[in-house]
Amino acid sequence: MKTVIKNVLLGSVAGLAMVGTAAAADLPVKAKAAEYVKICSTYGAGFYYIPGTDTCLKVGGYVTADTYYTDIDFKASVATPLGYASVSDDPDGQSYFLTRVGVQLDARTQTEYGTLRSYFEGRFNAGEDYGFGQQITTGDFSFSDGARNQAVLKYGYIQFAGFTFGMATSAFDFWAGDGWQGIQPGSYYSDATLNVIQYTADFGNGFSATIALEDSYGREDEFANFSELSGQQVPDIVANIAYEGTWGAFKLSGAWHQIGDWNPLVGPDEDVALFNSNDDSGWAVLAGVRFDFAETTTLYVEGAYSSGAPGYLGLAGTIPVVDAFGNAVSGWYVGGALIHYWTPSVFTTLVGSYTQSDNFSVGYDLLGEDDGIDGIASTDFTGYNVGVNIGWIPVKGLTLVLQYDYLSAEYQGSDYLYGPVTPLAYSAEATQNRVTFSAKRKF
Repeated sequence: MKTVIKNVLLGSVAGLAMVGTAAAADLPVKAKAAEYVKICSTYGAGFYYIPGTDTCLKVGGYVTADTYYTDIDFKASVATPLGYASVSDDPDGQSYFLTRVGVQLDARTQTEYGTLRSYFEGRFNAGEDYGFGQQITTGDFSFSDGARNQAVLKYGYIQFAGFTFGMATSAFDFWAGDGWQGIQPGSYYSDATLNVIQYTADFGNGFSATIALEDSYGREDEFANFSELSGQQVPDIVANIAYEGTWGAFKLSGAWHQIGDWNPLVGPDEDVALFNSNDDSGWAVLAGVRFDFAETTTLYVEGAYSSGAPGYLGLAGTIPVVDAFGNAVSGWYVGGALIHYWTPSVFTTLVGSYTQSDNFSVGYDLLGEDDGIDGIASTDFTGYNVGVNIGWIPVKGLTLVLQYDYLSAEYQGSDYLYGPVTPLAYSAEATQNRVTFSAKRKF
């Protein structure tokens, strides 16, 4: 009897065990915990850890929508032993639109050598471009009239242990036009983004120094790069000393710029050189200071001088690297801005710059027959651009601005130098009135 009861109990236990095993097999397997994106507070607001890494990433961007009305006026006059002539042109003003979308990525990783950073900004421009000014892609000062539908790499660089490699702001620049609003900025100042190799030493207490090799192609127009400079044998060498403190900042910069062996003029057979470049090197210096007053007002003041390096004045394509006799052409500018916030959401700006070149020699074709030069005369360039704007920030990230600016660009020359037919006086001046309404959303 005991044996029967024992067998029944063992069978029941075995059956329950089988049922329990089957039931366990039917239970759902616990899912692996999801890896959520974590906030990275090491580098400030907006950074998140890339899942599975120790790299922090910030994604941002902006949209700028501009409306312009531009009115230009042009006049020129020439006096020769044969008589006097003048011409003027005052076309109707034009309205046009420009839109820009910017995408920004900022990736940072902490290493035993400090922060490893990669930064990218791409710009997509669409619309029209009209009038005189520093061009939105090249920085050349010139007249433009046409569509501007393009994608542009504004920044793309790596920073590590004090070094910067890639497309970045020139170590020469300081003010760089702060205060101007809109996609088409003001003119006559140094503001270049180009390929660089830079090293910055931080001395503490706000002081630093930078030495750099920078792409000279990014400083001059196409003619200067491939004719006057004979391409780039040696990159530009740039250095600065800077300070950043509670009261503001300052920078002292210098640059060396190679000049090629160019023949500005040739003889009648177009093979025999009359003159060669007398200067092998160009150079530029800059001094700038910024004052911050009571967190409501910022004042920039900057000046620069260059010889044989007009791109450092924002005058690439406006004055030559060397003149008709092969001498380096010199020039200078002063500029700045006063920015004041009346309330946290309302500000006004007064901004501008003035530039002038030394006298330089040019070949001229008086009759415009494209049969060679008729002679050589001297000229100089003078320009200024002043503007005022008022801005409103109705909500965080949105800025609405109304801006007016006036620009003048003038060549004025005289002095008989060479040639059978020589002007006694020559001048050409363009003036421009421009009104800009700009809406910008940053995110």
